[in-house]
Amino acid sequence: MKLLAILTLCALIGCANQGSTVLKKLSERDVNTQIHPGKTTRNQVRAMFGSPLETTYTDGGLEIWKYRYEDTTGLNAANIASQTLTLGLAGSRRVGTEKELIILYNDDYTVKRFNMSEAPVQRGTGLL
Repeated sequence: MKLLAILTLCALIGCANQGSTVLKKLSERDVNTQIHPGKTTRNQVRAMFGSPLETTYTDGGLEIWKYRYEDTTGLNAANIASQTLTLGLAGSRRVGTEKELIILYNDDYTVKRFNMSEAPVQRGTGLL
């Protein structure tokens, strides 16, 4: 029983949340009500979501901000069983959600276009 508890704890340690935590509780619908192309400014976006994780530029010089958040804290029963039966050598599989917000700005630093997406993800590690 102690071995199962230790292996479960090891599996949980490998779980992660990373990226722009402001996206954690936001849905696509939330973002669609907060950002308005041609009206919302870069400063307003920064006030709502903070600084972006990444800034790039188009060939024409327009600015692009990217926000990402990944929550892979989910474990399933099959993963815990695999950890137990293989003494952790099979690695672990984490399941969760990845969110990404990409914003393209006009020359006047108002939002030209944006896209918020949310998708299920699986991440795995291990020797086997």
